[in-house]
Amino acid sequence: MNFKDVVLKKRRSLTSALSLVPRGTVAALALTLIVMPNSWAASSETVLHTFNISTAADPVTGLAMDAAGNLYGTTRLGGPGACGAGCGVVFKLTKTSKRGFTYSVLHTFAGPLSDGGNPFGAPLVDSAGNVSGTTADGGDAGCGVVYRLSPLAGGEYQETILHSFNNFVHTNKDGCNPGSYLISDADGNLYGTTTKGGGGGVNGTFCENGCGTVFKLTPEKHGKYKESVIHSFPGTKGNTDGQNPVAGLVFDNAGNLWGSTPGGGVGGFGTVFELTPNPDGTYTESTLYSFTGRSTGFNPNTNLVIDQAGSLYGTTVNGGLNNGDGVVFKVTPQPGGGVEESIIHTFFCDVMVCNDGVTPFDGLTIDANGTLYGTVDLGGGASGQCGGGSPDLGCGIVYTLTPNAQGEFTETILYRFQGFADGAEPTGDHLVIDASGNIFGTTTQGGDSNACPGVPGTPGGCGVVFEVTP
Repeated sequence: MNFKDVVLKKRRSLTSALSLVPRGTVAALALTLIVMPNSWAASSETVLHTFNISTAADPVTGLAMDAAGNLYGTTRLGGPGACGAGCGVVFKLTKTSKRGFTYSVLHTFAGPLSDGGNPFGAPLVDSAGNVSGTTADGGDAGCGVVYRLSPLAGGEYQETILHSFNNFVHTNKDGCNPGSYLISDADGNLYGTTTKGGGGGVNGTFCENGCGTVFKLTPEKHGKYKESVIHSFPGTKGNTDGQNPVAGLVFDNAGNLWGSTPGGGVGGFGTVFELTPNPDGTYTESTLYSFTGRSTGFNPNTNLVIDQAGSLYGTTVNGGLNNGDGVVFKVTPQPGGGVEESIIHTFFCDVMVCNDGVTPFDGLTIDANGTLYGTVDLGGGASGQCGGGSPDLGCGIVYTLTPNAQGEFTETILYRFQGFADGAEPTGDHLVIDASGNIFGTTTQGGDSNACPGVPGTPGGCGVVFEVTP
């Protein structure tokens, strides 16, 4: 088995299978290729917390930071909930000094019927200290929930289920299995995506009564919220809309929502879409870009971020120049409508060495200067503990992409995970950057292998929260 087969075998998301869809074309959209070299910067890494399967494990999401510098996150597993290895938790790392943090669990999910289970999206923290998010499972119908944790006197938190998803009635147009984080607007409305549902009755490997939704939660009296589906991805034969959104959304300066789907589009390789609000409160969806195959990258699996000029950036799991292993792309809206796509970095491993990342399932963060920050959960070549096969892939990287005056980007690898106590395989939807430029994230493996029995050929451990100091 070659190293690319090993990479695909390790993936547990829908996107690996979607990469087998035949190639399509989109003739009306422009494509620009921008390639710059990478570099290596020696940065220090500090493990802020190591997870243990008895309480919490597998932090697959990114983090949130409040104004005081406290960190919030979730784990997919752990705790006594009725989800096999536990239903996961919401945790907090309280800043105690310049470099110190204290770990605490804010909520342990109980699972089906009574609570959510298995959160896949990073939490959202508002100015009042409420922590909100989604779980992929649990709730009344097992389709997941939107939850809110409200702080109480004494440091405790009270959970409220804002919405329980249910798409199991054929006439029900609700979504199912949200895998994204939430975003909010100035009025307190919450927005997110679900990977399944939306109505229409389409069923298949990745579709269940529809192929996903974009939803909105509107606050009402007494802390209640009303959910509305503002777009459904139908998945019907011949439809060129996207399918199975797994990532969060982003607003542009005009109040339009943007997102991506790993599947669907003209060739089945994924899309970038826009939702424009109408005066009556509805939204009009436009599929503004369909990925066409290796030359454009394909299967975007994570969030988009937006710069001050209105250009959007994301990653694709597959494709790129010279048989690359995924890309970072830029989508620039055009004055006359439509968009132009540019590849600003292609990840690549050859048959002998894998210094860069491989197949980026992970999201991006952007700063005020337009610098992009991200992780890739395999690659870096620092250890043979992750990925197996030949070459030794390595256990993931933390990288930046820095623009110059001409709009070209240079990759710098800030840290290569060794796969042991320092963590392994970062898969968060985005990193957090503090005012001093320190970078915070999570890994799904590594840490203390005795605290989480490992699988042969992997580093073991239940993951860590890390800080990288450039």
